[in-house]
Amino acid sequence: MPYFEKYETPDDLMRDDTLSREEKITMLEKWRDDKKDYMRATDEGMEGEDRAELLKQIKKALAELR
Repeated sequence: MPYFEKYETPDDLMRDDTLSREEKITMLEKWRDDKKDYMRATDEGMEGEDRAELLKQIKKALAELR
């Protein structure tokens, strides 16, 4: 996943001037979808930390780009 090891937060990704607007949208959408899947799995009994706040940040960043 492109954001792992490089971006801690959606704001970090947004500040990366080497990415185009379209690349940022694509990466944020993938990140959002991964977090939704993770949260769904957590709801189904799989262990892990809740990342609802990160999901909110991702959605906010996507709204800014659109």
